[in-house]
Amino acid sequence: MTLSDKLLLISLVYLNCVTFEVQNGPSHIVPSYGENFCKGNKELRSNFNHHLSAGYHVYIKKRLQAFSEIKVTLDSGGTVLLQNYSRFSATKDTINNIFTFIIVKDVDEVKFTVQGRHAPNHPPYIISLKIDGVENCKEPDRTYFQKFTIGVVKLYENAPDKFCGRRRINHRYTELIVSGSATKAGEYPYHAAILRLQKFTMKYVCGGTLISKYTVLTAGHCVSANGVQLNPNLFSVSLGKYTLVARDVALQEKEVYEVILHDGFDYRTLDNDIALLKLSSEAIFNNYVQPACIWFNGLYDHIGAYDIKGTVVGWGFDNTDSLSSQLKSAVMPLVTEITCIRFDPIFYSNVLNGKRFCAGTQNGTAACNGDSGGAFAIFVQDDPNTNYKGIDYIDGAWYVRGIVSVSLARHDASICNPDAYTIFTDVALYRDWILDNMN
Repeated sequence: MTLSDKLLLISLVYLNCVTFEVQNGPSHIVPSYGENFCKGNKELRSNFNHHLSAGYHVYIKKRLQAFSEIKVTLDSGGTVLLQNYSRFSATKDTINNIFTFIIVKDVDEVKFTVQGRHAPNHPPYIISLKIDGVENCKEPDRTYFQKFTIGVVKLYENAPDKFCGRRRINHRYTELIVSGSATKAGEYPYHAAILRLQKFTMKYVCGGTLISKYTVLTAGHCVSANGVQLNPNLFSVSLGKYTLVARDVALQEKEVYEVILHDGFDYRTLDNDIALLKLSSEAIFNNYVQPACIWFNGLYDHIGAYDIKGTVVGWGFDNTDSLSSQLKSAVMPLVTEITCIRFDPIFYSNVLNGKRFCAGTQNGTAACNGDSGGAFAIFVQDDPNTNYKGIDYIDGAWYVRGIVSVSLARHDASICNPDAYTIFTDVALYRDWILDNMN
């Protein structure tokens, strides 16, 4: 064996030893996961790591020519980061979470990154991906992250509709700035303003709750006069509204083509105080317009039946006895009937009829004139056991448990007593009626 052969043999042995030592040393590789996120399209793939703190990468495994346009829509607030061969070709749509960009050279594959909330929160899912105007994601999977052990909380499994009632706004990415200050639009995207024609002018009369693309839930007394159902042409509905008078950035104004008043509504006692408004055109769901979920009693198994608290929002009378200019919210505990009756035996014993419930705090916070028709909405966390320590957003959905119906009046004026309890129509008892008439 020549000297050069011996040196080569020694080198090979040394390299093998080095390779062996590296392969058997401690591993620092972060597990990576991948999924085709559009059913029936294997050209679109998502790659991500545990926790998703850096977002996830999206690959379009398709040859595209220069100046091909790609339009990506997310289901909630987030952002898109591009590679150096891509350029944004339109302003980011912060209302609908749409990102439009072009490819500046011929490529065999396109890559971009989506960032937003991360585990334990649900990250923003892609719900549409168009290439040169053609939809490439007709059936998006909006649950695939929870299939992997990456820390993303699972959606509440027993919910009839897993996507209603969810806030889509992410203030880090989608906050709207108006006159130099951040708005709070989008906090309650299900809330609607109902306007009625009065003396040739559309005036705000009640609140309502969007429960589908075509349906708004409200109180019966909001859409009737002396028990008679009013003509739908008298009404309009404003969605995505935050300020009562000013025109909001995400405002959708809808005409009403049908009013459905409960057959058993009694304007004297306000029994069966519930109604639906059918919209003439569908609501466009985005960060600021989303439907609420309808309560069902199976939720008690998930959240318990005690210490129930709901949120009421509206433009009702404030402490100056005038309508609020901005949408306000109040958290109220659901209380027993006997608690209400003890507060005012005559009033509450007459209005509590088994199809209503009572809620309030007796601390000056109450639903008041102008809040009628709005929801008593309960936030149901997807997983009550998830630790959200250090995270300012909790995943879950808003369920309509009641409708603002009536409150005890003050002795000195025909407006609500802010220290009294509020009476709500019990939506749980009207669930079948609502679903039947929605269709």
